[in-house]
Amino acid sequence: AGNHTFAVRATDAIGNVGGAATYTWTIDTTPPDTTITSSPANPSNSTSPSFSFSSSESGSTFQCSLDGAAFAGCTSPKAYAGLAAGSHTFQVKATDPAGNVDPTPASYTWTIDTAAPDTTITSSPANPTNSTSASFSFSSSESGSTFECQLGGGGYLPCASPVSYSGLGEGTHSFQVKATDPAGNTDPTLASYAWTVDTSPPDTAIGLAPTNPTNATGAIFSFTRG
Repeated sequence: AGNHTFAVRATDAIGNVGGAATYTWTIDTTPPDTTITSSPANPSNSTSPSFSFSSSESGSTFQCSLDGAAFAGCTSPKAYAGLAAGSHTFQVKATDPAGNVDPTPASYTWTIDTAAPDTTITSSPANPTNSTSASFSFSSSESGSTFECQLGGGGYLPCASPVSYSGLGEGTHSFQVKATDPAGNTDPTLASYAWTVDTSPPDTAIGLAPTNPTNATGAIFSFTRG
């Protein structure tokens, strides 16, 4: 391997020696190394991934394979469309200008997840309640999910279980929470809970009572709650 030069010169029948003709070339027996430089997130909810890749030797060409299919010529970036949900593997190998092929193609395996998670409220305040504070616990059907919460119509904000609120006014309140899984799918139906805060004490009235004074040794009372 390396640079070589071949020289040849002719001598004619009467002894004249011509100038040498030369040819220099390089023997390269080292295969290139292929690197994937960009790839989809893992997991991802995109069914149209794109890959970029490079070779350790300039001037290389590439061959790509998806999910074990035969390698075919490709260029960077290489895009695919309409892939099904599930696990996929992309491979790419470089061939340098001398014809050496990378014997260890670069490989990337990832999962396409297009299913949204299901969000569940696992604990909530009683309904009705006289507490002006409320705490909620919740979970997702997919581990690693993140959450966004909203109290009333205040707008969704990132949150974690449990989440607590205080200083709530009397009346009806609503809480909503939605999960987003690691692939980026968000629960379209979210989880919701409505309850009433009642801090007003009832008014009690006695409607029937014994006369005062009375000589009766028994007494009957009737009463109502306002």
